[in-house]
Amino acid sequence: MKKLRIIPFAMLLVIVLACGGSHNDDPVLPEQPEQPEPTATDDPTGTTPEKKQRSAEAQRLYDYLVSINGRKMLSGAMANVNWNTNEAQWVYKHTNRWPAINCFDFIHHVYSTPGSWIDYSNTKVAEDWHRDGGIVAAMWHWNVPAKKSGEYAFYAEDTSFDVRKIFDQSSAEYKQMISDIDQIGRWLKVLRNKGIPVLWRPLHEAGGKWFWWGMDAEACKELWRVMYKRFADADIDNLIWVFTPAAAWQQPFSDGMRWYPGDEYVDIVGFDIYHVTNARTCYQDYYKFLQQQCPDKLIALTEFGDVARIGSQWAEGAKWLFFMPWYDYDRTNNTSSSAFSSTNHGNADISWWQDAWKEDFVLSRDQVKY
Repeated sequence: MKKLRIIPFAMLLVIVLACGGSHNDDPVLPEQPEQPEPTATDDPTGTTPEKKQRSAEAQRLYDYLVSINGRKMLSGAMANVNWNTNEAQWVYKHTNRWPAINCFDFIHHVYSTPGSWIDYSNTKVAEDWHRDGGIVAAMWHWNVPAKKSGEYAFYAEDTSFDVRKIFDQSSAEYKQMISDIDQIGRWLKVLRNKGIPVLWRPLHEAGGKWFWWGMDAEACKELWRVMYKRFADADIDNLIWVFTPAAAWQQPFSDGMRWYPGDEYVDIVGFDIYHVTNARTCYQDYYKFLQQQCPDKLIALTEFGDVARIGSQWAEGAKWLFFMPWYDYDRTNNTSSSAFSSTNHGNADISWWQDAWKEDFVLSRDQVKY
């Protein structure tokens, strides 16, 4: 678990009021607030996970991932907080090579307004990354109303939002979850309509119970399935679904698999690993565990900070599909700052990257072919 940089609400309110506007785009998902919403198991249209279809672009990407699995490893970079390629730019500045994947975060969806400081409907940054040969990934630190009036939160300790309400279609929480899912779906469908596949990693680290969506395993699984089905029904078929388990403190890793929604809803599994500098441990406790739990799935290092060099992990047998260091807010928040010129980093410094680039199996953006 890592702590995220959250922009103070008062500042956000000022910015949103100053830059606010109306969004006239037609919704791509059904908006029927007065009608009961189907659950994943209702399946009134006959769309089931067994019949799932991927867009041609998503299928090509998935086939490519399968073809390189165990032979090559894709490099990755997180956005700095939300909707940018700052970390990838920092890697390129100091190594002259671009990571293969850039992962964005819908963390500020509640503040997104066309033309404002955060505008997820403006997909140019993702389009540019895709155009230049990179793979687009996205995750979602899902903000909901916080205990403190007028604010939002995703940490369980900061909100009373009840994930179990996914089973109660009349509840305010259920309606909020559906509304938020549909909004994220609209932005993902913009990418779908532009032919851009996405590695999609929602509801991550649920078993750790530090996020509100992880406070009940059965409810979290239902929430995943509801999201999956609503996206399928809206023809958002450009997604490759990534599941990241976690275990609460003092619990075995196996406990985190109670949140696993099912093989039919997941394409890739991965771990978020911090402060594990022994390569053998990275393989034995993490990679091998996922191999045993999900033998038919691709396996990725979906987040990390302060871990063993990737070459030593590979040598031990941890042949991750991709790796993704978490961002360092102060290092890459401002690409024009003096801090951006430093090679230090809280999660993977330039020496770590240079060591990774020495390995023939590590792929940069220019080497992605699908």
